[in-house]
Amino acid sequence: MHKPISLEEYIEWAKHSLLSDFNDPRIERLYETNTSNIQNAIMQHDFFVFFSTHASNWQKEYNQKTYSELFMNSHELRMITKPYLSAIEKTYRINILWNQNFPEPPKKGWVNHQSMFTQFNDIIRGNLVCRFIDGPDFVAKKIIEYGKINKLSVRKYSQEREDGYYAYHVYVSLPAKIFDINWNVEDIYIETEIQITTQLQEVLKELTHKFYEKKRISIEQDTSKWKWNFSSSRFKVSYLSHTLHLLESIILESRDKVLGDCLADDVEENSNG
Repeated sequence: MHKPISLEEYIEWAKHSLLSDFNDPRIERLYETNTSNIQNAIMQHDFFVFFSTHASNWQKEYNQKTYSELFMNSHELRMITKPYLSAIEKTYRINILWNQNFPEPPKKGWVNHQSMFTQFNDIIRGNLVCRFIDGPDFVAKKIIEYGKINKLSVRKYSQEREDGYYAYHVYVSLPAKIFDINWNVEDIYIETEIQITTQLQEVLKELTHKFYEKKRISIEQDTSKWKWNFSSSRFKVSYLSHTLHLLESIILESRDKVLGDCLADDVEENSNG
């Protein structure tokens, strides 16, 4: 079996090998209907209905501990759906680019237009931005606690990629309904993703997102040579990300030092009357 070496080749391959014609308008409409229905269903779940209230309490707790604001702008969690083209590209990455067993299927099976809803963990995702580098870990732990209170399956892990991406991801599994191509209903559990990052990393992501979108669907996965190509965009973007991560740790250290000195001064003034 010929291995597709581009997204275009993959889409043609998927039509015959996966019986998923991603260029078929019916499949695109089905995807849009399913993602919209899933988004509406999860936003009506108690976990998201009361999320903002709990996040406000986390903000108060963090402020009492650090005398700092936890979130950059808002603790409101707005969930969005993965665009159709992005979903197609992810099936390409899973089925082809990351699949070391090709021409055999990936470990969890082929991902097609229907199974993507149970195999993807980010079809519905949201984002929270923290002011300081200690914020993402704090918030991730709070979300895990909150999920368990609601008796939901939740998990988290930190992201610290070689290319400079730093964040915490939390996944919450919630019930939903999807349709197949014949509009039969299927009950599923779908994982929703909550990304938690910092203000500096969020700014950088806004600047570099298009660059990473192009790189991640490339069949060539060079893991080392780019580190010496100091004139390339990948070199600059990656090491800028690592530098910002270091800078954030220095900012945090400075914050705690300044606040610690201020508190010590306040105690001394009070003791002196």
